[in-house]
Amino acid sequence: MDTLLSDELWNAIALYLPEYPRSPKGGRPRVPDRDCLRGILFVLREGIRWQSLPQELGCGSGSTCWRRFHDWAEAGLWQKAHWHLVAALGERGLLNLERAVVDSSSCRAQEGGPHTGPNPTDRAKKGCKRHLLTDGYGIPLVVWAGPANRRDEQAVPVLLWLLWALLGCVAGGRRRVGALQGDRGYGFAHTISLVLAWGIRSLLDERGTPHGSGLGHTRFVVERTHSWFGHFRRLVQCYERQGAHFLGMQQLAACVICANRLRQVRQPGEEFQPFAQAA
Repeated sequence: MDTLLSDELWNAIALYLPEYPRSPKGGRPRVPDRDCLRGILFVLREGIRWQSLPQELGCGSGSTCWRRFHDWAEAGLWQKAHWHLVAALGERGLLNLERAVVDSSSCRAQEGGPHTGPNPTDRAKKGCKRHLLTDGYGIPLVVWAGPANRRDEQAVPVLLWLLWALLGCVAGGRRRVGALQGDRGYGFAHTISLVLAWGIRSLLDERGTPHGSGLGHTRFVVERTHSWFGHFRRLVQCYERQGAHFLGMQQLAACVICANRLRQVRQPGEEFQPFAQAA
């Protein structure tokens, strides 16, 4: 069994791979997409430089894998594959859409760039922030990224819009979750009004309210999911010079988490069948 690339993950990504016609002038054979994806996953998991990819993986050079990652990120492949896997989980009844949980996590940016900002929690050093929206079980539904100095609640409009678009792909076509839960970083009056306007019940802790609401006993799922993202060493710090690459790495990690969940519920001896393509 391929420990880097499972069948569930490959079949979801392969649906959206662009076709590259071979040049009539000939030239070297193109490195297979599956081999390049294995190299990309190795970089994501181990956090190494692209040029440090071991040749034993048989995934071509680090430059080849980087170019393939760049092209696929520009094509939006990682988000498409992530949403496809979420839709597959929905088809199997493995999502809890009675509530969604929102939270963010910051990291330091080594290379800087327009997608970074001074992190107020890290002595104003350049940093990035991952905005994460999960279901009630902690499955990552929406992943977004921005500079570390952007307040948490400012990402809520984008997250809600992406969630609405995603849920149209889930079996049943349910367009909203029952409730949205988050800490006091999201509990502004205008944010709560926006959530209610979407027809979603607000479980956001209001600003200025005392601690001890008890919601942390159910909100922990998103913090646990952030810790899952931390298992990918490439995400511990931001090494990307472009925001699309940083977001692409986050979305690829979400693909791996969703694919692992699908593999866990796969019956012994069951042959994997590709799910219907999400709209």
